[in-house]
Amino acid sequence: MKLREKLLETLSFLEPMSLEKIYLDLDNDFLMKNKSLTSEDLENELKALVSSKKVKLIKEDNASLWIKIFPRKPLITRLLEYLKSLYKTK
Repeated sequence: MKLREKLLETLSFLEPMSLEKIYLDLDNDFLMKNKSLTSEDLENELKALVSSKKVKLIKEDNASLWIKIFPRKPLITRLLEYLKSLYKTK
């Protein structure tokens, strides 16, 4: 499994996580298979996730925290759901 996929599994929608907390929450089997993994690798992958807008970077008290962004539904899906809700109320 790729580091990016593992980070997306590890990161939370509810709680911003520091680099140390992310590293501690990573799966042990994954870490054993990737013994050469460094904090620089984690930071580079997190930067890529931030630029792809799947993760948000929060700067707080000289610390960097990351939180997963809940994906929005496409506009057409939201409109259809809204129209269905209007139809059901009548």
